[in-house]
Amino acid sequence: MTIYGKEQALGLLQAMRRSDRLPHSFLLYGPTGAGKKTLARYLAAQLLCEAEEAPCFLCRSCRTVCSDQHPDVITVAHSGKLGGFSVDTIRHVCSDAYVVPNNGARKVYLFEDADRITVQAQNALLKLVEEPPDCTYFIFTAADKHVFLDTILSRVSSIGVMPCSESECRTALTELGYSDTDAAEAITAFHGNLGQCLSYLTSEDTKRAVERIRVLSDCLVRRDEYGLLVALTAASGDKQELRLCLNLFDRLLRDAIVLRSGSGTCIGCDPHGAMALSSRLTLKRVERMHRAISDTMKQIEGNVSPALAVSALCGAVMQAGGL
Repeated sequence: MTIYGKEQALGLLQAMRRSDRLPHSFLLYGPTGAGKKTLARYLAAQLLCEAEEAPCFLCRSCRTVCSDQHPDVITVAHSGKLGGFSVDTIRHVCSDAYVVPNNGARKVYLFEDADRITVQAQNALLKLVEEPPDCTYFIFTAADKHVFLDTILSRVSSIGVMPCSESECRTALTELGYSDTDAAEAITAFHGNLGQCLSYLTSEDTKRAVERIRVLSDCLVRRDEYGLLVALTAASGDKQELRLCLNLFDRLLRDAIVLRSGSGTCIGCDPHGAMALSSRLTLKRVERMHRAISDTMKQIEGNVSPALAVSALCGAVMQAGGL
C-alpha cells in the first residue's frame, strides 16, 4: 500500500505505536478525496499486523486488510435516507464489540463517511468509546470533525488528513499508469486531491460536474441568470451530482475572493473562471452567495425538491452577488 503526501499523519501513527500509546479510537478528518479511507486501512493494518515493524504489508493479516477481506475489520453499514448510522446499528456494534476477535488479539470497526452521524447514534456509542474492550478499536472518517459531539471528540485521537501537493499527486497518477496529459488535466481541476483526481479520470459524472462549473462561472461573468439556472437544473436529477456541483460552485467563489485579495492558492476546478469573477465580487457578496449555497444544500438534505431549491438558489446568487 502506497500512501502519498501523508508523512505527518504516518509519522504520528508510527510514533504512537513505538511508544505503545495507540488509543482505541481515531477520527481521520479532511476534505473528500484526501485519502482518509486509505489511511484508515493503513491504520487497521498497523493494528492487526503480525510483524514487529508494522504494518509490513507482507503478512497474511496485512494482505487481507488491504483486500477488504479481514474478518476482524468490520465496516459499519450506513442506514436511513441520510446515510447515517441507526441507533439499532450502533447497539449491534456495542454488543459485538465484546465478542473475541476471529484472528489474533484485536478487531477494528470502521465508521466511514460519518458526517451524517446523528446525536442519538453518538450518544448510544459514547459509553463504548469511553470504555472499550481491550481488543476493540474504532476508526471514524469524516470531512468535518465538528459533526461529532464534544464528548466524543474528547475520547478520540483526531488526525487531520490533507490533500497531497500537486507534484505528489502527479507522481501518484503517473505511477498508477495515467499519461502526463491526463494527470495534468485532472490536477488542473482538483490540484493535489488524489481521490478527486482519480474520480475525474474514471467517472463521467465528475467530469460533467467540472464542466458545469466552468459554464456556471461563465454565466456569472456574463450575468446570465437563465444560463445559470439551466446548468444547475441539469444536475438536479441526481442528488449526488448536485451536491458535488454545489461544493465545486462554493470553491469557485472562494477562489475568486482569494484571488482578489492576493492571498492563498486556488482549490477549485476553474481557476480561470475564478480570476474572471475576482474583479466583480467583494467579500461581503461572496459571503452572501456562500450562505445561499449552504442553505440550498440543507434544503436538499431535508428532501426539498432539488429543482425548486436550485431555482431559488439562482435568484439568490444573482441578487447576493449584485450580478
